[in-house]
Amino acid sequence: MNLVLTLILTAVCLGGETFFHAPRNYLGERAFSLRLSDERVANGHTLLLECIPAGPGEEPGRLADLTVSTGSRIHRLYPHPTSPDGVVFALIGIPYRAVPGPDTIHVEWTESDRIYGRDLPFNVVAGPYRSEQIRGVPQSRVTPSVTDFRRIAREQKIIAAAYEAVRDTLMMEDTFRYPVEKKTITSPYGTRRVFNGQLRSYHGGLDLRAYEGTPLYAAQSGVVKLAQNLFYSGNHVLIEHGMGIHTGYSHMSRLYVKTGDEVSRGQLLGLSGATGRVTAAHLHWTVSVDGVGVSPLQFTEILAMLYQKPVEVRHPNDG
Repeated sequence: MNLVLTLILTAVCLGGETFFHAPRNYLGERAFSLRLSDERVANGHTLLLECIPAGPGEEPGRLADLTVSTGSRIHRLYPHPTSPDGVVFALIGIPYRAVPGPDTIHVEWTESDRIYGRDLPFNVVAGPYRSEQIRGVPQSRVTPSVTDFRRIAREQKIIAAAYEAVRDTLMMEDTFRYPVEKKTITSPYGTRRVFNGQLRSYHGGLDLRAYEGTPLYAAQSGVVKLAQNLFYSGNHVLIEHGMGIHTGYSHMSRLYVKTGDEVSRGQLLGLSGATGRVTAAHLHWTVSVDGVGVSPLQFTEILAMLYQKPVEVRHPNDG
């Protein structure tokens, strides 16, 4: 009896693995290799993080609760569309107003009964954004009346509700296509906008040449979350694509879709125009990742990396 008790106490002191179980080999920090699209990212751009398991799990369920965060923001993970099973990815939008300097992505997971984590440092750098003078805008669109301010406040609530992600899936099967047949950039993302001599905002999207009546197409498949006239954006369409991704299409003259419609990649949404706060017909195209407005051009490049497609060469001032 004393011998049995001695053996039990010895096993407990050694962590319970020597006597009752074979020694367990923990992968620990080697459980995942982490690949970041770049260690330097401009404000308003997007990072792609890929998490690659070290190998097929010897014990299913040993690796669990994988989380990715920056500061207080938790970033959702999705199955990688072009890599082997088990590989997951996260899209991390860097806010336009992010202060340049060092930052960290924290990755954490559990392996059986132990918690592991790794930090990936990266640097936020100032984007190549410039100022832009825009003249000839009706002053009522620059300095709205009290009545217009009430309308704007109502629309802000509608827009915020439309941006609430409800489809937490990988709805896309490919990267973005451009919403116009011929891509000519007339104003890049991130430009500081000075309307009639008054600094009002930064340019939160990409302006593409689209003369009155030009057909405009969905960049990817998704669901129309908003299709209506807005004070600043004019006739506007907002599409949710899953994975926290939304695209917006502004200043249209005609809308051919309505809220709730399911659309496919390349589907006709409507025609370009000059509605809202504009001086001439064009398309204002926006991309949002988990509520963070990002450069559509650079985000399209990130999707090309994710879907392993050729990346188009971008000029320094294209945003």
